[in-house]
Amino acid sequence: MSFSGQEKCDVLILSANLGTGHYQVSGALKSFSGQEKCDVLILSANLGTGHYQVSGALKSRLVKERPDLNIVIYDFFDHVDPLLKHLIRFSYEQSIKHFTYGYQWFYEATRNLSPNSRLNQTVHAVGRQKLMETLERLSPGVVVCTFPNPAGVVSAIKIRENIDIPLITVITDVAVHSQWVHPNVDAYLVATEIVAEGLRRINVPSEIIHVTGIPLRDGFERQASSNESWHKYKLNPDLFTLMVMGGGGGFLSGAETICSMLSTASIPIQILAVTGTNHTMYKKLHQLSSISLVPIRVLGFVENIAELMEMSDLLLTKAGGVTIFEALAKNLPAIIHNPLPGHESGNVHFLLSHNCAVLANDEDSAVEYIMNFVRNPSILDEMKQSTMRISKPTASKDAACIILKFLDLNKDISIKFPKPKYRTPTLKSRRSIRLKQV
Repeated sequence: MSFSGQEKCDVLILSANLGTGHYQVSGALKSFSGQEKCDVLILSANLGTGHYQVSGALKSRLVKERPDLNIVIYDFFDHVDPLLKHLIRFSYEQSIKHFTYGYQWFYEATRNLSPNSRLNQTVHAVGRQKLMETLERLSPGVVVCTFPNPAGVVSAIKIRENIDIPLITVITDVAVHSQWVHPNVDAYLVATEIVAEGLRRINVPSEIIHVTGIPLRDGFERQASSNESWHKYKLNPDLFTLMVMGGGGGFLSGAETICSMLSTASIPIQILAVTGTNHTMYKKLHQLSSISLVPIRVLGFVENIAELMEMSDLLLTKAGGVTIFEALAKNLPAIIHNPLPGHESGNVHFLLSHNCAVLANDEDSAVEYIMNFVRNPSILDEMKQSTMRISKPTASKDAACIILKFLDLNKDISIKFPKPKYRTPTLKSRRSIRLKQV
């Protein structure tokens, strides 16, 4: 959709094109021209799929609450040089596939960096000028960040340019890291009380911290499946259903091995594998399904995760923040396998401490857990009860209410940045100009 005239956007959604699923979740990035206005600008990033899923969930809920609002989701990395954008995305994907310990080292080394550190100041200068132009053009009433980088850049802009635009940061993991924490943030929407406590320990005021849970898509607030769902996906409602999913990007190392080991097992089980945009995994599992002794249904990138989770008894996954909160909302116990070191370690600890998941350190232990759950369903029943105590299926609604409160106080905001002052050319520069003219 494109906007023209004097329309105003209520929520600006900032995202980033790191990964593959964010744009598919949010639809498409908007194109802007002229002097369009928006109410909410959501800044995110297409690195993995979770950040855009959160952005799309917020937009959907805000529109449901206020159909007249103009809400824009913007990929923050569109403000960055295309070559640098490609490099960031490539580096991220390669690090989580092949260099996880390097990723962990960087994550831990930067965990407690000051916002005024040289590294943070350098990072938050990237894309700043283009983002300032976007803010001036759209004049959003509220800026919401579902990715850490744009939150830091907007914070820096607020300080440098002395503007008072409301900035809301949605933290999408059960972890506190310096990437997410910046001065001049007006509200933090966090997943759990653990994150809230972590923010308070570093002197973030309690009054700007809101424990909403991670905002989820509409299907997680209501019943999403029906009796027809089993027929649609060619699944047997009488069999134990294992859902295998590595997020929208399908990053779940060892999944093919685990499914292969289960394919010859003599247990009443069927496998529902969602490979996202991982086409290599899709092909391998599709080939396996043709020779497997147990039914294996392979899907690529799908939107109706809520429906599929309702049909499942157990989830095999890594520990992405959005995925685990989706599972909690559907009371689905999980086996965590090969989680990313760094931000996902906090997610794992949260699930284990509440008896909502088990951690499989290798493929053999994952298969052992699965077979034990199939034979002893009462263990899963206890874990399902645990998920009910900590799930937050109404997170999107709660987060939207907070955003709308800020919007109602700042509807008529107009952002204008001072133009660069004209500098009188020096003698040397005037001589250079005359030579160019000759």
